[in-house]
Amino acid sequence: MSEELKTYILDERKFLHEISNQLVIAMGMGDYVQGVLKENTSIDEKCSQKMQKTMRAVEKITNMVLERRDKIKSMST
Repeated sequence: MSEELKTYILDERKFLHEISNQLVIAMGMGDYVQGVLKENTSIDEKCSQKMQKTMRAVEKITNMVLERRDKIKSMST
């Protein structure tokens, strides 16, 4: 494996790690907000639906990052 490829893989893994950290924060905060929305019955249902859509999008992004991480790991073996 060339040094250039090794450097690319290392940089990609660092990038994916940083993205993953931010996604964990987003998921945690989103879960918290969803809990508050469920407890507060005066909140418009549309607001709750938008939060659910947001959380689904974050989950999709998380899956994309995991797939990319697997691809990068397979390149380094």
